[in-house]
Amino acid sequence: MLQYSPKIITDSLVMCLDASQNKSYPAADLPVKNGLLLWLDASDDTTFNYSSGTEISQWRDKSGNNFHANQSTVANQPSRSNVVNSRKGVNFTSANGDFMRVSSGIVTPNYITLFAVIQPAAQDNSYAIIMEQDHGNGYNGWVIQRNGTTSYWQSWVSSAASAWLNPTQIAYTNSTPQIVTLRKNASTINLYSNGTSSGAGSISDTAITQTSYGLNLGYWQYGGGRYYNGTMCEILVFNRGLSDTELKQVNTYLGQKWGISNTDRSIVDLSNNNNNGLFGNATVANMPLYDFYNKGTLKFDGTNDYASGFGSSIVPTSTVQYTVSMWVYRTRNNVGYEELLSQWTSANSGNSFFFGFNNSNVRFTDNWNDVVVSGAGNTNIWMNLVGVYTVSNAFIYLNGVLVATRGSGFSYTGTGPLILGRQGELASEYFGGNISNVLIYNKALSATEVAQNYEAQKSKFANTIVQQGLVLNLDAGNIYSYGGAGTTWYDVSGNTKDFLVDGSGISYNSGGYFTLADGGITRSATITNSTTCTVVVWLRTTDTQSLIFKGNSNTSVYLAAYYVGQGFYSDNCGSPTYWIDTVSVSNPNPTYLDGNWHMWEMKNVNFSGWTSYEFNKYVGFTFGNGAVGQIMIYDRNLSNAESLQNYNATKGRFGL
Repeated sequence: MLQYSPKIITDSLVMCLDASQNKSYPAADLPVKNGLLLWLDASDDTTFNYSSGTEISQWRDKSGNNFHANQSTVANQPSRSNVVNSRKGVNFTSANGDFMRVSSGIVTPNYITLFAVIQPAAQDNSYAIIMEQDHGNGYNGWVIQRNGTTSYWQSWVSSAASAWLNPTQIAYTNSTPQIVTLRKNASTINLYSNGTSSGAGSISDTAITQTSYGLNLGYWQYGGGRYYNGTMCEILVFNRGLSDTELKQVNTYLGQKWGISNTDRSIVDLSNNNNNGLFGNATVANMPLYDFYNKGTLKFDGTNDYASGFGSSIVPTSTVQYTVSMWVYRTRNNVGYEELLSQWTSANSGNSFFFGFNNSNVRFTDNWNDVVVSGAGNTNIWMNLVGVYTVSNAFIYLNGVLVATRGSGFSYTGTGPLILGRQGELASEYFGGNISNVLIYNKALSATEVAQNYEAQKSKFANTIVQQGLVLNLDAGNIYSYGGAGTTWYDVSGNTKDFLVDGSGISYNSGGYFTLADGGITRSATITNSTTCTVVVWLRTTDTQSLIFKGNSNTSVYLAAYYVGQGFYSDNCGSPTYWIDTVSVSNPNPTYLDGNWHMWEMKNVNFSGWTSYEFNKYVGFTFGNGAVGQIMIYDRNLSNAESLQNYNATKGRFGL
């Protein structure tokens, strides 16, 4: 349930979605831990012992059960040398016979669920093994291994008589990260790839009868090699069959963490009514992104993003009371209809439910019997919209205050699916912006209860960065922008304008920044062609010659803002103005070469024609003693108030 004080109203709550809550949209931590036997996380630096360099002698278990994976023979030790989605992975080289083993104690009972996040290389063994526990040779164990010489993984469970059960299989592609899941319940077993099932098979309740045998990673205990070749990123073993909802929670967490576009990514209902939502109807291109900067929200692109698949218990009709409450951040205006929630019985029937925007208006509609708030569809500001239906009346509340009333009932008697972020009838009229949470009640909340919910949640939306016009957001303090390894600095604006960390002189600090000396941060593709951009950079330096940005070539510098003496200036980038720290005084020659963190901002920058970008990489100019924590670009000039908003929203992580 939502963790706010004062608490939200829970009486008659039938659906509760909140992207900031890890159980609803898992982003910060493994969301399911009940029954967790083993958790090996290659991205966690603290869980490794090395014999030398990157060669691993122990990979420690994070479950609390101390089922650590070990390898004492140096020649067979995997190395922590590969990178997946800017996180370190464990590389198993089959030619070396690399493997690891949990020696004893770990027992998988009759019901198990296993997850393996891997990035396979070309396999040298026909039956290369990802994981196995005492399978074959007359033992009641299990294995996930390659199927012959084809690009498939297969799950097996062996009975005491060595009879093979459930030989289902899933495809894999070399050099592509993948979530492999095996789940066994009382009578069925299933293998999944990125959340997609291979089809359930029948199996005995007691097919697996482990006692104290250990667990092997990357090889078969009983000989024949069968060594796995490739990267292992994360391993999870549960001593029970997880529910479908729990599978989605774990897959959403793993997919987001390791950059895998799993088809079952979803948001989970916290009201315990199982009204969960599936993103994009399992189509990756139609899934909203997770926004890491607005306190945990979902970012809808206004073109094809939506969520559906919600339960039937939340269907609004004209004959029952209900309340819909949403926190939203709209990024567009005057684009016609944008539907936050909708429900349509059939195409063009007119039998519909709609809650959202029409140009600058907020609309709460049932068969076009509207409650309308003119001019309230504001952009670039968080708002709490509540629609209350009492059968005889309908109301709209904005930020806890009643703003519109309809003195008669509605007539909708729909049975169609509820859609979040899109019109349901014609698959059009998409919402563009952020949605944080959705509360649906099967009663009409009173004005006092609406106000209580607003007061309980409003503080969550203070100090968020400006969203309108944000085309680039690189933040070394965000693990989804940079996970601690590799050469890619990921853009978390939602526009995938990633940069390359280029140069041996650049090093990452776990405090959430890069120290810069020899090398730069580069991109060889256009970000925007706007002629009035704003560039925001958090940096610290004492160097008097520190490049920020240049474009296209060393001899064609469009924006070369570097220190000369004590200040910034620019060349061929329009007529920029500068704001720093207090963002209240324009000063083209500030004196902040003090080695402390400062937010520099350049406005009115002309990026037209840029096809490459280099930060801290220009002949003769380097930071020397400097660091960068965040780089943002907007395709418009920010106002002074917006500059201050960005500063206040981000200064805390820089100790200010």
